[in-house]
This record gives sequence, structure tokens and C-alpha cells, in this order.
Amino acid sequence: MRLSARPLAALVFASVCGWASSSLAATWLIDPGRSEIAFSGTHSGRAFKGVFQKWTGTIDFDPDIPETAKIEIVVDLASAKTGDATYDRTLPQKDWLDTAASAKATFTTSAVRRGEAPGQYVADGSLTLRGKAAAVTLPFTLTIDGDKAEMSGRAQLRRLDFGIGQSSDAGGSWVSVDIPVEVKVSATKQ
Repeated sequence: MRLSARPLAALVFASVCGWASSSLAATWLIDPGRSEIAFSGTHSGRAFKGVFQKWTGTIDFDPDIPETAKIEIVVDLASAKTGDATYDRTLPQKDWLDTAASAKATFTTSAVRRGEAPGQYVADGSLTLRGKAAAVTLPFTLTIDGDKAEMSGRAQLRRLDFGIGQSSDAGGSWVSVDIPVEVKVSATKQ
């Protein structure tokens, strides 16, 4: 997956790390070549996976005081690619991601807390997609070595919370209702 050269805050890393208004939090710059936001599910019983090729954001996070973290991730919905021409033509359409009416999805953290084990965190926030907002919880693991950080996390989204596929497949007969989103972020402390 190719990401824009601008600083990117991975949805997962963002969910994990958050943004902080506190002067104690560190700002992290995402390495787009080593970071990814991916989604998956099933269609007619067949697994599919896709990525968002363009997304941006900023991360302010100190692992010693995660409660001060603040993250916001902005995803270009038209950049969703699965490698399947039929899916890639369908995703932007009105009943699915509706990129003509709502080109971006935004995730903003409301809280970040420590997880059960060292290096584990949980980011709580709100995802706005297709004009609808829903709460999202993103558990993630974080490894920091000097000024380098590696984050990975996974959130479970319910597509119907955002009206995705509501008209054509509200019952989930064809496309899975639950859509896992995996985030991997490599970042450097600024």
C-alpha cells in the first residue's frame, strides 16, 4: 500500500496513541512506507482484504501518561483498494462508501489508557464515516526503541452503524456486517 508523503497517523496508531494537548506528550511522524490501514470481511463466503492507500493524521503520545494522548486520523475513502476490479468499482458507490457525498472518514480519540500487559494500550474514540459517527475501541500494542515506534492494533467495525450496504445488504446475506480494521504504524518521535 502506498501512503501520501505527508505525516500520517495510522488509524490504529492513532487509536492507540492519541493526540495530546499536554506539553508532556511527544509528537510522532508516521512513516507512510511502513504503515497501513487495512480492512477485511467476506463476500458470498469468500474472504476479501483491502487497504486505504491515502490517509493522514498527527499523533501526540507519551507511553508514561497515555491519558494525555490525542489522535486524529483522516482517511481518503476513494483510496480503498482490494485488488478485485468488481469490489474496487463497487466500494465508492452510494450504498457503500459513497465517496461522492462523503470523501473522508475521521477518527478522533477521546481517551487512551494502558492495557492489561506492558506495551498494550486501548484507544477509545469516534469514527465519522458517511456523515454518521460511532464509538470505536482500538486495542493496540506499542514498542518504542529510542525515537522509533511500532504500533499494531485491530478494531471491529459494524458497517451498518455507518449505513454501509444498508439498501442492498442490510441483513449481511452477501457481505459480512462486521468489518475488522487493522492498523500498523511505524513512526519517529519529533
